[in-house]
Amino acid sequence: MNDDVDIAEAAFEPLAKAAAGNPAALLKLARLAARRNNYDRAAALAQQARALVPGDPEVELGAADVIAQTVPGFHMPMMRDAARAAAFEGAIQRHVKPGMRVLDVGSGSGLLAMMAARAGATHTYSCELQTPVADVAREIVALNGYADRITVLNKHSKDIDADSDLDGRVDLVVAEILASDVVAEHVLPSMRDVVRRLAKPGARLIPQAAEIRVALAWWNNLDREYIGEVAGFDLTPFNRLVRPEFHISVDSPALSLSGPAETLFTFDFSANDQGAEHSEIRLSSDGRPANGIVQWLHLQLDEGGVYENRPGAGSWSSWDCYFHPFGQPVSPEPGSSLAVAGTVRGNRLRLWAVDDAEPRKS
Repeated sequence: MNDDVDIAEAAFEPLAKAAAGNPAALLKLARLAARRNNYDRAAALAQQARALVPGDPEVELGAADVIAQTVPGFHMPMMRDAARAAAFEGAIQRHVKPGMRVLDVGSGSGLLAMMAARAGATHTYSCELQTPVADVAREIVALNGYADRITVLNKHSKDIDADSDLDGRVDLVVAEILASDVVAEHVLPSMRDVVRRLAKPGARLIPQAAEIRVALAWWNNLDREYIGEVAGFDLTPFNRLVRPEFHISVDSPALSLSGPAETLFTFDFSANDQGAEHSEIRLSSDGRPANGIVQWLHLQLDEGGVYENRPGAGSWSSWDCYFHPFGQPVSPEPGSSLAVAGTVRGNRLRLWAVDDAEPRKS
């Protein structure tokens, strides 16, 4: 079977059954499943191939490659984000009390679940959709001596039953399923469901709220993302096919703010109505040129703790910021402002300048 051959969905499982004793065939099917975003099936087939020939370097490397494809790349930088870890642990320590049962939404490495256990939670339940990640989280929990106080559930929070999986509703929810634009990881519907079905009335949520923050900005590298003339030919129409926003590290020296930050959206995770779907504000200019709008997140972990990945020198974060370019750069006068609008639809944030061509005096 050639890796490039597509296979009808109905034929996939019969082929997997026929490949049961063939590591090479299993790895080819695993790669195909990964390309189809069927990550659990891809990981299972890769593990099956690995088990047939333990220690075989070619199969081991092939299986490891497939499994790595099924695991999002944000896990490693997130685990290295000391400021994020300290902010979450501070809030967890302030609110975990003896006898509490905790739900950790999005296990990852199990770090936040172990923080809750170390803070005194009687039992912490941690849910993780991706099987390879859940398996490693269980290993890490056991390695650190918390296997008797932490249960890792290999399922999405929407599939958890409060009684059979959690032994009743929990006292506290810790959830770190936030994307750089806050909403892309389906945090809003997930938290609505968790509050409605899995948490006790009045249970504490960490974080309790999140904001989408924006400011006028200049990004020196914007021109590198577009095409102009090549070999004497005008290729500029191809720029319409470029994504309308760009991920940028918050400590990028090529990015600078051109005015003060404002809050475009606020989401209260404990509320049934978690925030507006449309918002429009005005962003003030400090007089420096701007070629777009930069967006980042601000988390209100509890009354005493915040985490913000505001762009700037020395401001490293596992979350990036987003840069939304203007059609043309602007050079506003100090104190003038631009109207900025945004919408949140499900897990998608859209953001644009309403009058980026004509900045007006405030």
